[in-house]
Amino acid sequence: MTRYRRHSPMTDPGPLLPTDVPADLSAMVDVIGGVLVHRDETAWRFGFALPEHRREEANTRHVAAILDRLGSLAARPPQERFAGTCRDFTVLLVAMLRAAGVAARARCGFAGYFVDGFFDDHWVAEVWSDDRGWRLVDAQVGSAPKGTYRGDVDPFDVPRDAFLVAGHAWLDCRAGRRDPETVGTSAAGLTGMWEIQGSVVRDLANLTGIETLPWDAWGLIPVHYRDLAPADLELLDRAAEVSRAGGPPERADEVYASDPRLAVPTPMSSAPAAG
Repeated sequence: MTRYRRHSPMTDPGPLLPTDVPADLSAMVDVIGGVLVHRDETAWRFGFALPEHRREEANTRHVAAILDRLGSLAARPPQERFAGTCRDFTVLLVAMLRAAGVAARARCGFAGYFVDGFFDDHWVAEVWSDDRGWRLVDAQVGSAPKGTYRGDVDPFDVPRDAFLVAGHAWLDCRAGRRDPETVGTSAAGLTGMWEIQGSVVRDLANLTGIETLPWDAWGLIPVHYRDLAPADLELLDRAAEVSRAGGPPERADEVYASDPRLAVPTPMSSAPAAG
């Protein structure tokens, strides 16, 4: 688990993470809930319209830049919080856990606890403990009062059938075990294999230590599912197997390096510029 105890370029907070961050997982999530807000939830949760220009905050790639924008981890009114997405809740939690010496990683997939009968594009953290192995932790849901969201799951131990890592969703749909029209992004009306395809590639990147943005598109991602060649499908099946299994890291590296269309372009994967 050494890899996942080390910061990636995206999760490295530099000198900006306060030294008094709580060591307890639940307390970490509470801290995150006091400084982040999902940019699509401000109206229905908090009663204010997020200015359009502030939606760009969610394009902030690096935890160090998020912390720099926040200035501190002191709780603040929703209007003054960083306006991000599930990815930001996830990478900030991963950064805190890694800083505490806990193995953690971001996972890209689909949550079945927001819309009945549908698995929605979503990111969560995966946290390691020696006695239990990997478990899924949803910092976005865990930081909200109970009952805020429709589903009834434990956000600190999300069942594997309630959150499908991307490779699980892909392989289920490819095998006919799941209807791909029940997987995607419900708010945008986007469903099907092409939606799942991008998440498979991004989740493989997560497993190699590159936490991209949820909408980053490169290599195989923009190629529509119907236009994929048989060899492309076989490559995505291999990536999905790694995603579903969660590694091991050496296998994730091997598949990631096997085709340049899986590799994240350098401008997306590099550390933030100094200054």
